[in-house]
Parts: sequence; structure tokens; C-alpha cells
Amino acid sequence: LGAWCARWLPRAVWMTPVKELALLRRSEASFYGEKLILAAIGLAAPPLLATLFSMFGLRFPIAVPLVASLLAAVGLFVLPNLDIRGKAKAARIEFNHVLTGFIDMVALERRAGSGPRQALENAARVGRGQWVFDRLAEGFTQSSVDGRPPWDVLRAMGEELALPELDDLANIMALAEQQTMPVYQTLREHNRALRVALLTDEQARANAASERLTIPATMLAIVFVAILLGPSLMTLMSNT
Repeated sequence: LGAWCARWLPRAVWMTPVKELALLRRSEASFYGEKLILAAIGLAAPPLLATLFSMFGLRFPIAVPLVASLLAAVGLFVLPNLDIRGKAKAARIEFNHVLTGFIDMVALERRAGSGPRQALENAARVGRGQWVFDRLAEGFTQSSVDGRPPWDVLRAMGEELALPELDDLANIMALAEQQTMPVYQTLREHNRALRVALLTDEQARANAASERLTIPATMLAIVFVAILLGPSLMTLMSNT
């Protein structure tokens, strides 16, 4: 359904999050189909509910289910975009956390005397079974087939998936290949900076979550004070 409709509707209508879908390995046709099904549910649900309520004697003007159908269809049509972006954001955070372990293993491989390509391939092979390592290993295997340097694969993957951290690793490994320089310490320092950045982001998210939690607590306190003072204020106003 999604593939068929994609041929007839303009691409701008779909608001396709291309990089997010590539990261989550979801096809665009599946994404389009989900949007269409949810929009159809939103379009049909209000009239069905209005018909059900009318059987119990509760009738609405025709404009109410009509407007509700349009709003529900638009809202549910956009909902998969929000869902995909949320999942992709979580996947990028997980990718970067796993990437720090991968960089540590690359550094150890280089210290043991492995070449840049061999260090990347061996490090990716060690973590097979984890989706980040599997994704990297697939890219390196493909680069061996088509003759591309593995750092070009890292750059392409960083561009495709919106992961700039892969560009930094690619630049370090490309420099090691061109200048035959030892990069163990460079990789460790880069990894330390990446971990600090991840920790800072985690702290910012934790602070934002704590601030959001204060809102319901504040509202509850206001309601509690209103319950306590309400009768006294009403009595005072009635006396005056």
C-alpha cells in the first residue's frame, strides 16, 4: 500500500525522515503504509463513534464528527514521524555509546601492530551480535569487495545516518594510513572527549527530566493549597 501510494503522491506530502529510516533499517514503503493506515483509522473512527452514540440517544451535529475526522486523520498521519524521530534519537545515543567501546578496541589493535584496515575489521568482528558492530562489520566487508578504504565507509555511514562522530574516527584512521603515524594515544584522547560529551548530554537530559517532574508537583501543591484556603476565602467573601 505504501509503495503504491508513493508513486502517486508528491514526496513532500510524506515528510519522509530519510536518515532516521536508514538508521532504523525501515523501508520508506513500510513507513508510508503505516501513515496511511493510521490516517484511515483517524478518518473513520469519529463517524463510527458518533453513530454508536446516536444509538444511545446522544446525537451530535454533523460538523462535529466531520471536523474530528479531519483532525484525527492529520494527527495520526504525522504520528509515525514523531515515533521514528524518537526511536532514531535513542538509536543514535546507543550507537555513540557502543562506538566508544569500538574505538577502544581499534586503539588496542593498533597498539598490537595491526594496520588501519585490519584494526577496524578486527574490532568490528569482536562485537558481532550487537547491531552497531554488525552495521560496521557489514560496511567494512562491503568495502573489501568494492575496494574502498574503510574510512570512506565510515564517512559515508556518518553522512547517511547523521552520525558525525564517525567522521572524526574516519579522519584519524585516514591520517594514520597516509602518514603511518601511531594513533593509539590519539584514539584514546578522542574517545575520552567523546565520553565526556555523552556524559554532558546525559546530564542535560536528566536535568530536563527533573524540571519536567517539578511541574506536576507544583500543580499538586497549588491544588492542595486551594483546597485548604478555599472554604475560608469563600466564607470571608460572603461575610463582606
